Amino acid sequence: MDSDNRKNNEIYGPGDVVFVDTTLIQKAAEGLQKSKEEFQAMLEQAELGDSAVYHDLGVRYAEGDGTPKDMERAAHWFAQSAELGDIRSMESLGRCYQLGAGVEADMARALELYQSAADEGHAPAMTDLGLCYENGNGVEKDWEKASDYYLQAAEQGFAPAQTNLAVCYLNGIGVEKDAKQAIEWLEKAIEQKFGRAYSIMGCLYRDGNGVEEDPEEAVRYFRLAMEEKYAPAVCDLGLCYEVGTGVEKDESQALIYYRQAAEMDYAPAMCNLGYCYLTGIGTAEDPNQAARWFERSAEQDYPRALRLLGCLYQDGNGVEKDEPKSVEYFRRAAEQDYPPAQCDLGLCYESGTGVEVDNVLAAEWYRRAAEADYAPAQCNLAVCYLSSIGVERDTAEAVKWLNKAAEQDYARAVSILGDCYRDGNGVEEDPVKAVEFYRKASDRSYPPAQCSLGLCYEMGNGVETDEKRATEYYLLAAERDYPPAQTNLAVCYLNGIGVEKDLEAAAAWLEKAAARDFPRALSILGECYRDGDGVERDEARGVELFERAADQGYPPAMCNLGLCYELGEGKEKDPLAATEWYRRAGERGYPGAQCNLGYCYLTGIGVERDSAQAAQWLTRAADQDFPRALSLLGNCYRDGEGVELDEAKAVELYQRSARQSYPPAMCSLGLAYEMGTGVDQDGAKAVEWYTRAAERGYAPAQANLAVCRLNGIGCEVDAKEAVKWLERAADQNFGRAVSILGSCYRDGDGVERDEARAVELYLRARELGYISAICSLGLCYELGTGVPEDKKKAVELYTEAAEAGDETAQCNLGFCYLIGIGVEADPAKAVPWFKESAAQGSARAQCLLANCYRDGKGIAQNKSLAISYYRKSVDQGYAPAMCNLGLCYEQGDGVKEDKPRALELYIQSGERGNTAAQCNAGYCYLTGIGCEADPEKAIPWFERAASGGSVRALDLLGDCYRDGKGVAQDKRRAMELYRKAAAEGNEDSAESLKKLEAELGSEAAHTASAPRKEPDQKPKEKKGFFGKLFGK
Repeated sequence: MDSDNRKNNEIYGPGDVVFVDTTLIQKAAEGLQKSKEEFQAMLEQAELGDSAVYHDLGVRYAEGDGTPKDMERAAHWFAQSAELGDIRSMESLGRCYQLGAGVEADMARALELYQSAADEGHAPAMTDLGLCYENGNGVEKDWEKASDYYLQAAEQGFAPAQTNLAVCYLNGIGVEKDAKQAIEWLEKAIEQKFGRAYSIMGCLYRDGNGVEEDPEEAVRYFRLAMEEKYAPAVCDLGLCYEVGTGVEKDESQALIYYRQAAEMDYAPAMCNLGYCYLTGIGTAEDPNQAARWFERSAEQDYPRALRLLGCLYQDGNGVEKDEPKSVEYFRRAAEQDYPPAQCDLGLCYESGTGVEVDNVLAAEWYRRAAEADYAPAQCNLAVCYLSSIGVERDTAEAVKWLNKAAEQDYARAVSILGDCYRDGNGVEEDPVKAVEFYRKASDRSYPPAQCSLGLCYEMGNGVETDEKRATEYYLLAAERDYPPAQTNLAVCYLNGIGVEKDLEAAAAWLEKAAARDFPRALSILGECYRDGDGVERDEARGVELFERAADQGYPPAMCNLGLCYELGEGKEKDPLAATEWYRRAGERGYPGAQCNLGYCYLTGIGVERDSAQAAQWLTRAADQDFPRALSLLGNCYRDGEGVELDEAKAVELYQRSARQSYPPAMCSLGLAYEMGTGVDQDGAKAVEWYTRAAERGYAPAQANLAVCRLNGIGCEVDAKEAVKWLERAADQNFGRAVSILGSCYRDGDGVERDEARAVELYLRARELGYISAICSLGLCYELGTGVPEDKKKAVELYTEAAEAGDETAQCNLGFCYLIGIGVEADPAKAVPWFKESAAQGSARAQCLLANCYRDGKGIAQNKSLAISYYRKSVDQGYAPAMCNLGLCYEQGDGVKEDKPRALELYIQSGERGNTAAQCNAGYCYLTGIGCEADPEKAIPWFERAASGGSVRALDLLGDCYRDGKGVAQDKRRAMELYRKAAAEGNEDSAESLKKLEAELGSEAAHTASAPRKEPDQKPKEKKGFFGKLFGK
């Protein structure tokens, strides 16, 4: 057959052959002409008063037989005939009044006519009355009366009544349910070849209701009904072909049957045909055709068609988008108690689609559909109870409705029940049971449940942790285009969770979820573009994605957008805009933004500095256990910023943050243990926390751990290990680590001494903005370490660092001005720098400032202030200050004379390696200052001071050996000691040496002058900076 022959609208089933038969066409034309002639003759008879034809004439007008259809004329002739007592016309006229066909609708009049005909035993009228009582049309619903009228008509052999009575027995309408009785009555109607009876019998065989399920037998009955031109059966036959019930599945054939039934003006078939066009069942998808068929079905007020037409108008699919119109269609269907439309209408009120938002009405419509046992509405109503949407929050009530929907295997309800058991909402928390529900919904291929199940496996919640299995479930849901699962899978690829780390794969999944405007995906994809993870770095594109997510009110994106404005990434730097975005996200409860806003208030970024406000925002984030906020709030309590100083509270906050493996908090906790701030001092614990943070790559902790290894704080001294950690931190460009590493190279600690390398590192740290490195660089120039000595350059560097607030540089610069290193000596210029450094807690600056006050150098003499600064410095364990304060107590200078206290301070300072104090302590023991004279105790102190380079100690020790005080007399040893002191310019030693030489004679003198050989004597090492200050 040529394809062009298929262009007409008529569709033929398989095997149909069309012949062009002019004889048949002629006969059809003759039949039409005959019908017209018969009608005309009947009309003439009626107009002549032949009442016998009134009823038949009315039927001709009603059916358009031989004349155009005209219900007004039909009703007229039915009325004429009814007045003459024709019970057929009474029933027909009753239908006209019931339907408003040709007359104004009048249900009371219709009932009156039906009753009159029924009283005469007219079976069709009895059936009409039964239908009125069954449905409550014009009378109060009364199923018993309905079934009684059906029975009366059925017993007269009226097939429609027999069929209606069968339906009553099937459903328990006015009678006890009795499938056997139902089948008996259907068989009676089938004997009369009544189409509806065939059709219902087919349904019974299809569903196994009252008979053994037999799909093939069902199809046979549908075909018998179709032969009687019963449209519903044709439609049911189409459904059999669509789903493959009783016949081989054939969607094209289904479409043919739907079209046949639709052309018989059967609304459900029109609707099914429209749905085939909508979804591409048996034909290409064609939303426009779908809309046309739905509209034809909706003209008969068929609720499913009304609802589907509403969906098309809501989405603009096949029709122009018109949300208010969609609501009209939903409402028309909902008012017929069609549950899906009631649910859709509820959703419109909830979301404000086509109507004003009205959550109360939404919940009411959900309830109406839920009470009709419609699972999606039961689920939506449950969500309303969970989230206080139009009803009071009632988790128990929510669970009740979810269980009802879950009993119908409604996957969404099953999945949400899983959420309830996971979170303990309306039921006792039970992660294992939650997993059971997720698994059940997942088995029905419900993507949200697959995603939730993946999360359970990822987090080990209700099941053993299995990251690979997690990604498998994420993939299942992701492939079904579920954006949250696509996003979770992307995060797995970003972090190597259950899969090999693959930034490009992550970006690809994020793009898919972002295409659906899923805000979390937009935000994370924005981060990828910002950081160049899996995509080419594009900060502007990152901002665009953050903005799309932020426009949906997604707080993490708002926070990211704030960060872009704060740092000027993809946007012009705008600290004010940054804080506005942080505030918007923070007010939505997002802890990251609350923390960032707190930090802005702490540091004055985009707002006035306000530590109290900072503490409030940090507290809000800390209440959600946000680790960075806990750590920063800990700093506030440690330093008394915005809150009352509370070191113990600070430690508690650090611990909460550290338990979440937040490296900065671990480092701060380590520092608390190192310094004994808020906890008992414990160097070992300090090292433990520094190590944990350092192993996570946190550079400040790596540097602190290195300092512990360098100085033996809480561990053995291990300079090589220290250098290893410093190098790891320096690789991250952490300025402090680079600078300390420079000091290691300068002093040969843990590495071979390389002063030039030290200078390189100080320069690099300077470029990284580490101010202390500038000071160290200044010292190199002052001492000529790794660079040519240049004291003027040293002063320039000290000035640069001092002006940037470095306390050591301020002190060094002050010292340069005090004694004239690289500048003219100017004590008056020295004092302000000492003050600034002392105010920051520099013990050396406090001591030097005290010296200035004591001696009146660069400032008016003030011995009281001198003592005060010495004490501050002593409290920090600074040995030179202890020695100086000891001297003040010994001499009663600025304090009441207290020689025992003086000796106590000399000893404390001497134990810390201060040679002047060691010498003073020895002198006190030698001469009985602050104690009983005890020369033997003096000797060890003199020896320690002498080995540290104290010339005075050499001289006094020489006196002891010369005079045999505290040691056996040994004049040769005395001469050796005098000679060393004299070589350093000590005049007393030179004089004493002369006298001894004269006393012992030239021979003895010659012998004494020969240096004593000591075994394995090593050359004296060049001292580092602190060695020069305090002794090695």
